[in-house]
Amino acid sequence: MKNSVKFKFMLGLSIIFIAAAVALNILIRQVFESNLENSIKISMKDTMKSSREYIRYNILPKDLHMDEEVFCKKLWNIINNSVLTYNYEMQIRTSSGKIQGNSISLGYIELADKGTKSALEGNAVINLEYSENNVQAVLSYPLYYGDKCLAILNISKSFGDSYVENKRIINIITLIEVVIFTLIFVASYLFTSRIVKPIITLTKQVKKIEEGDYEINLNSKNNDEIGILLKEFMNMKEKIKNQIQTISMEKDKVLKLEKSRSEFFNNVTHELKTPLTAISGYAQMLSDKNVEDEEFKDRAVQRIYLESERLHKLVIDLINASKGISFLKEDKKSIEMKSLLDDMCADMESKACKYSMHILKNIEEGFIFGQENKIRQLIINLLDNAIKYSFSGENINVNAFNDSKHYKIEISNKGNPISDEVYRSIFDPFVKGNNSIESGSSGLGLYICSETIREHNGEIHIENGSVIKVIIKIPSFLPNGNNLETT
Repeated sequence: MKNSVKFKFMLGLSIIFIAAAVALNILIRQVFESNLENSIKISMKDTMKSSREYIRYNILPKDLHMDEEVFCKKLWNIINNSVLTYNYEMQIRTSSGKIQGNSISLGYIELADKGTKSALEGNAVINLEYSENNVQAVLSYPLYYGDKCLAILNISKSFGDSYVENKRIINIITLIEVVIFTLIFVASYLFTSRIVKPIITLTKQVKKIEEGDYEINLNSKNNDEIGILLKEFMNMKEKIKNQIQTISMEKDKVLKLEKSRSEFFNNVTHELKTPLTAISGYAQMLSDKNVEDEEFKDRAVQRIYLESERLHKLVIDLINASKGISFLKEDKKSIEMKSLLDDMCADMESKACKYSMHILKNIEEGFIFGQENKIRQLIINLLDNAIKYSFSGENINVNAFNDSKHYKIEISNKGNPISDEVYRSIFDPFVKGNNSIESGSSGLGLYICSETIREHNGEIHIENGSVIKVIIKIPSFLPNGNNLETT
């Protein structure tokens, strides 16, 4: 189910819908909150203008020469008689910040203190504080006469009703979004099911073909991509059926051809010896200084030329006949692993030093039965990988020892962990890591290593993490004893 197209499509669609809904909801909330804050600031600015005008008309010129504290008390009385007393809380401070009158709730004194600091610097500020169902705004501004600061005025007001109404509208919009996106999701699910149904049918028919059943028929009335796919599948099915019949008819011809080619290779050795023997014999006679017969020399040269031409033709025929045939495998033999590993570590040490690394080894003696060149290439590939994917300056550890019936090799290095995507297919061809200190990797190294280990009836495993460890187990071999493991 998790690997089906329908599941993947709906999962992707769900992620897109949820992300879009969340993003849209966040945007709407930000817009509403921004509008609420702007309306609060406009309201408080209007309050500041009206309070200033009221104070200007109720302060006499002689009042400006009063003691600062007396002036603040009179200012407090004036403001308490104004319309600001309705739904407002106030605080008056001297030009030094000392409180001379206060009706602001204790919970918002810190906002008033914060605003007073800005007002003492000559600025008018509005500070907001949010709670569960309320927004409290505190306006702080200085009163000046000329260049002289007479007092600091803090005016506080609750905008709870606006805030609650704002939240209610947002919740309604959120509910509408949920309903709309749910309807879209259901419609998408039904539409996807309709699209995927022909693909499911096609998959079942493909399995029948795998079992050799070609008597199937798929009818599609659609002219879309799915319909075209079904029609092309039916055409492909007919072609495969015809090809199977053709292959069956040609089977005897192929067997006969294979037999002829095998007979050719069985006789080619004998055919090659004949011209080589003639060429070698005449060449030896010509090299003899006692041969003075010019007619014989001419005949020998002619014979060498003819046999060379014959040999050339045989070689060309051999090359043409051997196309598609793999080379013979290297013979297996007893391999002394300590000596081989010591040599490989010494050879790769120079490359490790290039990146400020060293190869630390702890290698026990032991033998395996295998192809030495392939084992040598295996060790080189693993050490080269350890160098390429290590942090500069870190050491590479090579440990080797006999473990029960196996010779075990562990090569570890410190580097970035292998990503899950790469690790899942680490031994597949053309899979490459992204953290190499060198570029140009073909991605075939570990694939070749795994194939080599498989040919030697061994096991290979990689432990992932901050320390990457490659573990190899190959059946041990006793040169002078009984060995249960044979190849």
